[in-house]
Amino acid sequence: MNYILNSAAQVLSGKSTIPPDQDHLGAGTVASVVITGIVVVFIALILLILLVTIYGSIFKVINNRKAKKAEDAKKADEKAKTVETKPQQEAKVTIPVVEDGIEEETVAVIMAAISAMSSASGKNLVLKSVKTAKPQRSAWSAAGIIENTRPF
Repeated sequence: MNYILNSAAQVLSGKSTIPPDQDHLGAGTVASVVITGIVVVFIALILLILLVTIYGSIFKVINNRKAKKAEDAKKADEKAKTVETKPQQEAKVTIPVVEDGIEEETVAVIMAAISAMSSASGKNLVLKSVKTAKPQRSAWSAAGIIENTRPF
């Protein structure tokens, strides 16, 4: 027990643990240290390989579940498309709420633009209201911000 404590104290103090009468360690000691080091390194590498393999299989299972859900959703969409749809009801004509001071021609141009967009996209877009936009910054303030923040 005293030998272990003395050895530990020598290691901590920086003194050599080799007895003073010996100039070098024996071949058996050197071989055991080298073999122990190599074994520890290979065990650590094997553990890392196993860890990466386990992570890969976990993520593969997660991705397969997501792909299966997406495939099921796609099949459900296809089934919904094949089911006969009810005839569409007549389009309801809604009159947009127009703020005072906006001309009828302006509203007509906005409605024409929305109609062109809806025919191009295939969606039925509706104009609900038309209001004048209230500027948040003055023209000089906006120009200053643009000037100071534009890229080089």
